[in-house]
Amino acid sequence: MSKNNLTVEARAELGHVSPLTASLAGLEEFRISYPKTIAHVLRQFARQMDFLNIAFGRHGERTVTRILAVDESSGTFHYDYGATEMENLRLQDSEENLLSGMQSGVHVQFICGRPEPVLYEGLPAFKSQFPESLYRIQRRESFRVETPIANPYICTATLPDSRRVRFEIVDLSLTGIRLRSTDASIGELEIGMTLTGAAFDYRDLGVMESELKITFIHNSQTFSNPIYHLGCRFLTLPKAKEASLQRLITFLELSRNRR
Repeated sequence: MSKNNLTVEARAELGHVSPLTASLAGLEEFRISYPKTIAHVLRQFARQMDFLNIAFGRHGERTVTRILAVDESSGTFHYDYGATEMENLRLQDSEENLLSGMQSGVHVQFICGRPEPVLYEGLPAFKSQFPESLYRIQRRESFRVETPIANPYICTATLPDSRRVRFEIVDLSLTGIRLRSTDASIGELEIGMTLTGAAFDYRDLGVMESELKITFIHNSQTFSNPIYHLGCRFLTLPKAKEASLQRLITFLELSRNRR
Protein backbone atom coordinates (compact mmCIF):
# COMPACT_ATOMS: atom_id res chain seq x y z
CA MET A 1 0.00 0.00 0.00
CA SER A 2 1.38 3.42 -0.94
CA LYS A 3 1.76 6.31 1.48
CA ASN A 4 -1.06 8.17 -0.29
CA ASN A 5 -3.49 5.32 0.39
CA LEU A 6 -2.80 5.25 4.12
CA THR A 7 -5.16 7.08 6.46
CA VAL A 8 -4.01 10.35 7.98
CA GLU A 9 -3.87 8.64 11.38
CA ALA A 10 -1.60 5.88 10.06
CA ARG A 11 0.72 8.32 8.30
CA ALA A 12 0.93 10.45 11.45
CA GLU A 13 2.05 7.40 13.43
CA LEU A 14 4.73 6.71 10.84
CA GLY A 15 5.95 10.30 11.01
CA HIS A 16 4.95 11.05 7.40
CA VAL A 17 2.71 14.03 8.11
CA SER A 18 3.05 17.40 9.80
CA PRO A 19 1.06 18.55 12.85
CA LEU A 20 -1.26 20.60 10.60
CA THR A 21 -2.07 17.56 8.44
CA ALA A 22 -2.44 15.40 11.53
CA SER A 23 -5.04 17.86 12.87
CA LEU A 24 -7.34 16.73 10.02
CA ALA A 25 -7.17 13.10 11.14
CA GLY A 26 -10.66 13.20 12.64
CA LEU A 27 -12.08 14.09 9.21
CA GLU A 28 -10.86 10.93 7.45
CA GLU A 29 -14.39 9.96 6.39
CA PHE A 30 -14.58 13.17 4.33
CA ARG A 31 -11.17 12.83 2.65
CA ILE A 32 -10.95 12.92 -1.17
CA SER A 33 -7.71 11.86 -2.86
CA TYR A 34 -8.81 11.23 -6.47
CA PRO A 35 -7.16 14.00 -8.56
CA LYS A 36 -10.11 14.44 -10.95
CA THR A 37 -12.49 15.01 -8.04
CA ILE A 38 -10.05 17.46 -6.44
CA ALA A 39 -9.82 19.32 -9.77
CA HIS A 40 -13.63 19.48 -9.97
CA VAL A 41 -13.94 20.99 -6.48
CA LEU A 42 -11.24 23.58 -7.23
CA ARG A 43 -12.93 24.49 -10.53
CA GLN A 44 -16.20 25.04 -8.70
CA PHE A 45 -14.47 27.56 -6.44
CA ALA A 46 -13.13 29.33 -9.53
CA ARG A 47 -16.50 29.34 -11.37
CA GLN A 48 -18.48 30.59 -8.37
CA MET A 49 -15.74 33.06 -7.33
CA ASP A 50 -16.06 31.87 -3.73
CA PHE A 51 -13.54 33.18 -1.24
CA LEU A 52 -11.00 30.90 0.44
CA ASN A 53 -9.20 31.61 3.70
CA ILE A 54 -5.52 30.74 3.97
CA ALA A 55 -4.04 30.03 7.41
CA PHE A 56 -0.24 30.09 7.29
CA GLY A 57 2.89 30.73 9.31
CA ARG A 58 3.86 29.80 12.83
CA HIS A 59 1.77 32.62 14.30
CA GLY A 60 -1.49 31.64 12.62
CA GLU A 61 -1.60 34.47 10.10
CA ARG A 62 -4.58 34.53 7.74
CA THR A 63 -5.43 36.00 4.38
CA VAL A 64 -8.29 35.71 1.89
CA THR A 65 -8.02 34.63 -1.75
CA ARG A 66 -9.97 33.33 -4.74
CA ILE A 67 -9.03 30.62 -7.21
CA LEU A 68 -8.40 32.09 -10.67
CA ALA A 69 -7.76 29.01 -12.82
CA VAL A 70 -7.28 25.25 -12.53
CA ASP A 71 -4.96 23.22 -14.80
CA GLU A 72 -5.71 19.53 -14.38
CA SER A 73 -3.02 18.45 -16.86
CA SER A 74 -0.23 19.94 -14.73
CA GLY A 75 -2.03 19.41 -11.42
CA THR A 76 -1.78 23.10 -10.48
CA PHE A 77 -4.07 26.02 -9.74
CA HIS A 78 -3.66 29.80 -9.66
CA TYR A 79 -5.07 32.05 -6.95
CA ASP A 80 -5.11 35.72 -5.99
CA TYR A 81 -2.40 37.58 -4.12
CA GLY A 82 -3.23 38.73 -0.60
CA ALA A 83 -4.00 42.28 0.50
CA THR A 84 -0.47 43.47 1.30
CA GLU A 85 3.00 42.84 -0.08
CA MET A 86 4.37 41.91 3.36
CA GLU A 87 1.58 39.37 3.80
CA ASN A 88 2.37 37.86 0.39
CA LEU A 89 6.08 37.62 1.20
CA ARG A 90 5.36 35.79 4.46
CA LEU A 91 3.00 33.43 2.65
CA GLN A 92 5.74 32.62 0.12
CA ASP A 93 7.98 31.58 3.02
CA SER A 94 5.36 29.25 4.53
CA GLU A 95 5.88 25.60 3.64
CA GLU A 96 2.42 24.44 4.71
CA ASN A 97 -0.83 26.37 4.29
CA LEU A 98 -4.41 25.47 5.17
CA LEU A 99 -7.03 26.68 2.66
CA SER A 100 -10.69 26.55 3.65
CA GLY A 101 -13.99 27.79 2.28
CA MET A 102 -17.67 27.08 1.80
CA GLN A 103 -19.00 25.54 -1.41
CA SER A 104 -22.77 25.19 -1.79
CA GLY A 105 -23.14 24.89 1.97
CA VAL A 106 -20.36 22.31 2.32
CA HIS A 107 -17.16 23.17 4.16
CA VAL A 108 -13.98 22.41 2.17
CA GLN A 109 -10.44 22.23 3.55
CA PHE A 110 -7.10 21.26 2.06
CA ILE A 111 -3.38 21.80 2.63
CA CYS A 112 -0.89 23.09 0.05
CA GLY A 113 2.83 23.62 0.19
CA ARG A 114 4.91 26.73 -0.47
CA PRO A 115 3.18 28.83 -3.20
CA GLU A 116 5.02 30.01 -6.31
CA PRO A 117 4.63 33.71 -7.20
CA VAL A 118 3.64 34.08 -10.89
CA LEU A 119 1.84 36.41 -13.25
CA TYR A 120 -1.71 35.48 -14.26
CA GLU A 121 -3.20 37.53 -17.06
CA GLY A 122 -0.57 40.16 -16.35
CA LEU A 123 -1.28 40.45 -12.62
CA PRO A 124 0.60 39.01 -9.61
CA ALA A 125 -0.79 35.69 -8.40
CA PHE A 126 0.23 32.44 -6.72
CA LYS A 127 0.46 28.95 -8.17
CA SER A 128 0.32 25.74 -6.14
CA GLN A 129 0.23 22.02 -6.80
CA PHE A 130 -3.05 20.21 -6.19
CA PRO A 131 -3.35 19.06 -2.58
CA GLU A 132 -2.68 15.40 -1.90
CA SER A 133 -6.05 15.23 -0.14
CA LEU A 134 -9.11 17.47 0.08
CA TYR A 135 -11.84 17.33 2.73
CA ARG A 136 -15.51 18.02 1.92
CA ILE A 137 -17.16 18.15 5.34
CA GLN A 138 -20.83 17.39 4.88
CA ARG A 139 -22.60 15.87 7.87
CA ARG A 140 -26.06 14.46 7.25
CA GLU A 141 -26.67 12.56 10.50
CA SER A 142 -29.80 14.57 11.27
CA PHE A 143 -31.94 17.46 10.15
CA ARG A 144 -30.36 20.89 10.67
CA VAL A 145 -32.39 24.07 11.17
CA GLU A 146 -31.44 27.74 11.14
CA THR A 147 -31.93 29.77 14.33
CA PRO A 148 -33.28 33.37 14.62
CA ILE A 149 -31.09 36.05 13.02
CA ALA A 150 -32.51 39.29 14.44
CA ASN A 151 -32.31 38.17 18.09
CA PRO A 152 -29.91 35.22 17.98
CA TYR A 153 -29.63 32.50 20.58
CA ILE A 154 -26.37 32.67 22.54
CA CYS A 155 -23.76 30.07 23.44
CA THR A 156 -21.09 30.70 26.08
CA ALA A 157 -18.17 28.29 26.37
CA THR A 158 -14.68 27.94 27.81
CA LEU A 159 -11.73 27.86 25.40
CA PRO A 160 -8.67 25.62 25.93
CA ASP A 161 -6.87 28.64 27.47
CA SER A 162 -9.64 28.82 30.14
CA ARG A 163 -11.11 32.03 28.72
CA ARG A 164 -14.90 32.25 28.65
CA VAL A 165 -16.29 33.47 25.30
CA ARG A 166 -19.67 34.27 23.78
CA PHE A 167 -20.96 33.04 20.41
CA GLU A 168 -24.13 33.53 18.40
CA ILE A 169 -25.88 30.29 17.41
CA VAL A 170 -26.40 30.03 13.64
CA ASP A 171 -28.05 26.62 13.27
CA LEU A 172 -28.34 23.33 15.12
CA SER A 173 -29.26 19.67 14.83
CA LEU A 174 -29.47 16.68 17.16
CA THR A 175 -25.75 16.04 16.67
CA GLY A 176 -24.16 19.46 16.52
CA ILE A 177 -24.30 23.22 16.26
CA ARG A 178 -22.83 26.06 14.20
CA LEU A 179 -21.56 29.14 16.02
CA ARG A 180 -20.51 32.63 14.90
CA SER A 181 -18.08 35.13 16.45
CA THR A 182 -16.26 38.34 15.50
CA ASP A 183 -13.58 37.75 18.17
CA ALA A 184 -10.24 37.72 16.30
CA SER A 185 -8.72 35.31 18.84
CA ILE A 186 -11.10 32.58 17.63
CA GLY A 187 -8.77 32.23 14.63
CA GLU A 188 -6.23 30.62 16.97
CA LEU A 189 -8.51 27.63 17.58
CA GLU A 190 -7.99 24.40 15.66
CA ILE A 191 -10.14 21.56 14.39
CA GLY A 192 -10.40 18.84 17.03
CA MET A 193 -10.21 21.19 20.01
CA THR A 194 -12.84 20.89 22.75
CA LEU A 195 -14.93 23.76 24.13
CA THR A 196 -15.91 22.91 27.70
CA GLY A 197 -18.88 24.02 29.77
CA ALA A 198 -20.83 25.17 26.73
CA ALA A 199 -24.23 26.58 27.65
CA PHE A 200 -26.87 27.26 24.99
CA ASP A 201 -29.44 29.91 25.87
CA TYR A 202 -32.59 29.38 23.80
CA ARG A 203 -34.40 32.11 25.76
CA ASP A 204 -38.00 31.07 26.57
CA LEU A 205 -37.27 27.57 25.25
CA GLY A 206 -34.68 26.86 27.94
CA VAL A 207 -30.95 26.37 28.47
CA MET A 208 -28.91 23.25 27.60
CA GLU A 209 -25.29 22.34 28.26
CA SER A 210 -22.71 20.13 26.54
CA GLU A 211 -19.03 19.99 25.73
CA LEU A 212 -18.30 20.68 22.05
CA LYS A 213 -15.70 19.35 19.62
CA ILE A 214 -14.72 21.72 16.78
CA THR A 215 -15.18 20.07 13.36
CA PHE A 216 -14.51 23.08 11.13
CA ILE A 217 -13.50 26.76 11.30
CA HIS A 218 -14.22 29.27 8.56
CA ASN A 219 -13.55 33.03 8.41
CA SER A 220 -15.91 34.71 5.95
CA GLN A 221 -14.18 38.10 6.16
CA THR A 222 -10.59 39.37 6.43
CA PHE A 223 -8.14 38.67 9.24
CA SER A 224 -8.51 42.23 10.57
CA ASN A 225 -12.33 42.13 10.36
CA PRO A 226 -13.26 38.48 10.93
CA ILE A 227 -16.56 36.68 11.12
CA TYR A 228 -15.69 33.19 12.28
CA HIS A 229 -18.04 30.25 11.83
CA LEU A 230 -17.38 27.16 13.93
CA GLY A 231 -18.99 23.81 13.27
CA CYS A 232 -19.14 21.79 16.49
CA ARG A 233 -20.34 18.35 17.53
CA PHE A 234 -22.10 17.71 20.84
CA LEU A 235 -19.96 15.50 23.08
CA THR A 236 -21.85 15.28 26.37
CA LEU A 237 -25.45 16.17 25.62
CA PRO A 238 -27.52 13.98 27.98
CA LYS A 239 -29.92 11.55 26.33
CA ALA A 240 -32.67 13.06 28.45
CA LYS A 241 -32.11 16.39 26.68
CA GLU A 242 -32.39 14.98 23.15
CA ALA A 243 -36.20 15.03 23.28
CA SER A 244 -36.13 18.69 24.35
CA LEU A 245 -33.69 19.50 21.55
CA GLN A 246 -35.90 17.70 19.02
CA ARG A 247 -38.91 19.77 20.18
CA LEU A 248 -36.84 22.95 19.78
CA ILE A 249 -35.78 21.99 16.25
CA THR A 250 -39.38 21.19 15.31
CA PHE A 251 -40.57 24.51 16.77
CA LEU A 252 -37.96 26.46 14.76
CA GLU A 253 -38.81 24.64 11.54
CA LEU A 254 -42.54 25.25 11.97
CA SER A 255 -41.90 28.92 12.79
CA ARG A 256 -39.79 29.33 9.64
CA ASN A 257 -42.48 27.68 7.47
CA ARG A 258 -45.09 30.14 8.77
CA ARG A 259 -43.09 33.18 7.60
